[in-house]
Parts: sequence; C-alpha cells; structure tokens
Amino acid sequence: MTQKTISLNLKAYKKLKKFKKEKESYSDLILRLCNTQESKNNEDILLKYVGVFKDDEEYWKEVEDTIQEERNRHLISEETK
Repeated sequence: MTQKTISLNLKAYKKLKKFKKEKESYSDLILRLCNTQESKNNEDILLKYVGVFKDDEEYWKEVEDTIQEERNRHLISEETK
C-alpha cells in the first residue's frame, strides 16, 4: 500500500485527534469523515427543494398527476411483458 506523509499544524492535529476512535487509524478517521461529508452533501441536494411548491398548490397537483400517470404507465408496460 502506498503511503503519503502530510503535515498538520498543532491546532488541526488536536481537532482531528478528538474525532479519532480507539483503535482507528488516522487514515480510517479521515476516510470516515470524508464519507460523512459526502453523505451530507448528497442530502443537501434534496433539501434545497423542500417547500418549493408551497405557494402553488395547483401546479403541485399537476406534478402529482403526472407522476401517477407515469407510474401507472410503467406498471401497465411491466404487466404486458
């Protein structure tokens, strides 16, 4: 396995050390923190749309109807296979 050496100032090292679990390497810690951040970023993509239709119930009804029509069409096409 290839290894790289990185330098951290003392403040960064102390903050990182607080998150490190017992028997967890710093590499594992960094990967865990990165995965957590990636998951959070993916959640944020959907959260920005919360409430987007709150002021236009009529348009939302059209969207719901279209979604239902597509689901029904898909179910019908699956049944004929």
